[in-house]
Amino acid sequence: MKIENAADHFSSRYGEARQKFRAAAVAARAGIVSLENPAAGPEGEELFTDLALLGPRDSKTFLVLISGTHGVEGFAGSAVQTGLMREGIASNLKEGLSILLIHAINPFGFAHLRRVDENNVDLNRNFIDHSKPHPQNQAYDALADFLAPLSVLSLSRIAVWPCLLWYKATKRKKELQQAISGGQYSHPEGLFYGGRTETWSNRMLRTIVRKYLSGAQRVVVIDLHTGLGAYGDYEIILQQPEESANYRRAIAMWGSEKVRTTFAGEIDDNSFSAELSGPIKLAFANLLPKAEVTAVTVDFGTSSAIRVFLAMRDENWLHYHGNPSTARGKRIRDALQRIFCPEDDGWKQMVWSGAKKVVHQAIESLLLAKTPQFLPAPKFGDL
Repeated sequence: MKIENAADHFSSRYGEARQKFRAAAVAARAGIVSLENPAAGPEGEELFTDLALLGPRDSKTFLVLISGTHGVEGFAGSAVQTGLMREGIASNLKEGLSILLIHAINPFGFAHLRRVDENNVDLNRNFIDHSKPHPQNQAYDALADFLAPLSVLSLSRIAVWPCLLWYKATKRKKELQQAISGGQYSHPEGLFYGGRTETWSNRMLRTIVRKYLSGAQRVVVIDLHTGLGAYGDYEIILQQPEESANYRRAIAMWGSEKVRTTFAGEIDDNSFSAELSGPIKLAFANLLPKAEVTAVTVDFGTSSAIRVFLAMRDENWLHYHGNPSTARGKRIRDALQRIFCPEDDGWKQMVWSGAKKVVHQAIESLLLAKTPQFLPAPKFGDL
């Protein structure tokens, strides 16, 4: 099904996005599995992470596309997944390659228009070994009262600037970004909180990997995000050094113009992103030690970093100290959604075009790689 307007792939609410995704998966004859989240949606509705498998379950080569890691950022990722199925990506698959689409891995955040999950945990900071002492972020500790204040009235907004400007004056810009967004484990009601245990979404992702990818030899993972970088443009972000095999594979797959690393010690400002503690993209290599794994974040820009930060700060205040049912509460929630998914058909077209290019480059690279031939796969089953 060819849709001329890319905006038609997008949705305004989680329920609509899920319906479009599942309908596209049915039309593409994908195997579908739904995993129910224990939390409820804003209207008491059930929440799910949905899987769509295109191709055999026992393929040795997989492309994995993830949406909704940061809940409210899921509108773009969901649109990309839906659009690819609508436009016939399944018909272009070759023997030995399968595509696994993981829709709304953080369904609570998606449905409630939050970046975080039902426990205020940032899933992309949660993939660490929680049996060991959690990482310390003393720089965040020093800024915590300003980053997640009790009030976001005008005076509070003004008060944060001297602190941030002082920190920026005494530290490099990248270090300030690292302090704020790299991840913290001491402030459960703060921003970028990585949690103290594995979240439901973390456990489900591990289950998915075990069930579908444990026999794979070659895996490319694309985790779709929004909010970083120039408006409508994208970065392909790794967290490995430039001399690593992962980085070299990414360059060969997508080219040096778009690929960036956040690995410590590399060129300053190489990526718009900070180096994260416990991101999903590093988890895949740990979960699949025998496979060749190339896992990246693809992030599409929406607005300036300060506007994104203030929208997140306001929403965090609303969740803990405000009233979402008021007019002000609605404005704050709407602002967060629009900061991560602008209501602009031009932006949506840029995201769709860019994401489609990234995905097809990955497929071409995987098909060019030598892979063994396989017998027909067994019928796709439930988890």
